[in-house]
Amino acid sequence: MEINDTKLVLLLRTFNKTEFEKFEKFVKSPFFNSSEQLVSFFEILKKDHPDYKVLTKEKIFGHFYPKEEYKDKKIRDLFSRMLEIAQSFLAQLELEKNENTKSFYVLRQLLERRLERHFKSRYKETEKNLSAYTIIDEEYFISEYTKLKLNLEQLNTFKNVSLETSYGELIYDEYDHFLNFVIYKVLNYTLVFSIRKYSLNSEVNLEFSGKVIEFLDKYPRENYPVISIIRNVLRLQSKENEPVSDEDVQTYNMLVGQLTDNFDNLNKENKRFIYIYLVNYTRLKSLAYNPYFKEEYYRLLKFSIENDLYPKENNYFNESSYVIVATEALIRKDFEWAEYFIEKYKLELKDEVRENAYTLCMANLYYRKGNYEKALKFLVKVSIEDIYYQLKVKNLQVKIHYEIGDYEMCKSVIDSFRHFLSSVKQFPEFVRIRFVNYINLTSRMVNVWLGGDPRNMIEINREIKEIAQEKVESKSWLIAQAAKIKY
Repeated sequence: MEINDTKLVLLLRTFNKTEFEKFEKFVKSPFFNSSEQLVSFFEILKKDHPDYKVLTKEKIFGHFYPKEEYKDKKIRDLFSRMLEIAQSFLAQLELEKNENTKSFYVLRQLLERRLERHFKSRYKETEKNLSAYTIIDEEYFISEYTKLKLNLEQLNTFKNVSLETSYGELIYDEYDHFLNFVIYKVLNYTLVFSIRKYSLNSEVNLEFSGKVIEFLDKYPRENYPVISIIRNVLRLQSKENEPVSDEDVQTYNMLVGQLTDNFDNLNKENKRFIYIYLVNYTRLKSLAYNPYFKEEYYRLLKFSIENDLYPKENNYFNESSYVIVATEALIRKDFEWAEYFIEKYKLELKDEVRENAYTLCMANLYYRKGNYEKALKFLVKVSIEDIYYQLKVKNLQVKIHYEIGDYEMCKSVIDSFRHFLSSVKQFPEFVRIRFVNYINLTSRMVNVWLGGDPRNMIEINREIKEIAQEKVESKSWLIAQAAKIKY
């Protein structure tokens, strides 16, 4: 029987060369493993690592029990014991990652052994390591709290400080650092729930979060900008559905300044959530024709991508996001960055969607550059099995044929587009309305070019300007094209 799908082999395959070499030392250390049988088992596994194509359970059994009939229970027991050793090795790797965690375990042992001099020396080292922290996050706050807790314990152990007048101050410091940890964690949870509120299956009770925020507003943690940053994000979030006020702009600018000044002090998870929110926030505000937030939206979008803060799905760039980001850059005529993005992030798309998304973006790139012939060549290569790809292709075809003055072909594409919108039932109604209004207005302008009364443009212009942004696709394009028709 093969061993490829055993839990042990699946784990061992994740070890890189250095880790596997360390694991060998771990297995052969009498402190971590006293079984000679497991040492021999490791040597057998080592010869077939990392592919494990040769070994079978029967071969392994025959090595240890050459005169016995195969018994699966003995092999399962052997694999289970080695798996336990491998998991203990993982714990050791994790312990080695954080010097402070290791120090806290050492300090705890030194306290139990009542070794005051040893404790003080190690404690100073721990303080020095903590003072060198640049990332202020959960690990930092809990380490500061644990450090103070251990210090108070050692003072009680060696000096009975609980009988002294300074005890109140010491325990308050410990309590205050614990509050820092709680405030930080509660704000982070609140931020996550706020960002994902529409995807949650049930309502989250944030009453305690509200109490913590009230406390924080009364007693701000001025020494920890990360707490103030998350608080300001939540302040924006609480009013995101209201019109932008001067206070909102002030909060936003303060937040951006804090992020710039403290970017290196935030961990990756905090940065990602904050920038995801701010990209969505500025986009929402830009839809209300706020030119400041329109520029901020694009700036933050680029920044989040260039700093690997844009959301991904299992380390893959979402194809819809890929098309949206490229389109945003092209709308702003940021051609150099758009080409850089299209080429670089093509490689981060899933194999099955890569070529189609890339081809559509290249068609859009050449359209925006005014190379209509090349744009059409790319468009015919786009697979339109997905209805949303077909929507984008038809939209671009309408614009290209209109702009090159091929009004008969444009009218033909519009007719096809109109049939497509009426026949596909999967589109949400707001999407259908946007595109129906878009092609109807474009069709009326085409009719003027094909000999209709130019005075009809008076009414067409009025309708384009008065229709709400959310009810028509490509409103700015329609305005620009309408302005070219003289009447």
